[in-house]
Amino acid sequence: MRLTRGRAGSTVGLLLGAAVLAQAHTLEPLPAGVSADLLKEAKSAAQADSVDSARGHEGRAAAIYFGHFAGMLKGPLAAEFDANGRKRRPPPDPVNSCLSMAYAMLTHECVAALRLARLEPSVGGLHASRPGRPALALDLMEPFRPLIADSVAIACFNRGELTEGHFFRSAAGCLLTDSGSRSFFNALGRRMNT
Repeated sequence: MRLTRGRAGSTVGLLLGAAVLAQAHTLEPLPAGVSADLLKEAKSAAQADSVDSARGHEGRAAAIYFGHFAGMLKGPLAAEFDANGRKRRPPPDPVNSCLSMAYAMLTHECVAALRLARLEPSVGGLHASRPGRPALALDLMEPFRPLIADSVAIACFNRGELTEGHFFRSAAGCLLTDSGSRSFFNALGRRMNT
């Protein structure tokens, strides 16, 4: 299946990028076998005979990756993220809030690139197409998530560019304040220009 094979290449890129990011930023050594588990899921995705099978392998890889994500963060926010895990709607903590914002901005960049190439962002391969969802942009951004979005979030927290004071917590979730948004956009802009 051509679609699955093409998507598998992106999945391998995502998983290898995640492993490199984990090795470069980790504050705690990764437990033995984590990199091997990520590579196993990449190989399985590459050999998947259906889109659903590839999605399953990518989902398992994401669970492995985010299960060890807190080890790349300094300070008390790492423990909070570890307790919450990756949650998007609403983001319950500053790390999830920053990741959600980073993924939204990366999606926007991919939509713009697809439109410049005169491609329709809503017709995707791995991500299901439905009204209002830029499925092809979501497919396109996958290999860049760990290398751009995740690395910016990790760097912002570990360098102290984003702290608890840059977020507002409410029943609706945890959101960036105006000064937090400025700090985040500055860091993302620097990363996008490299």
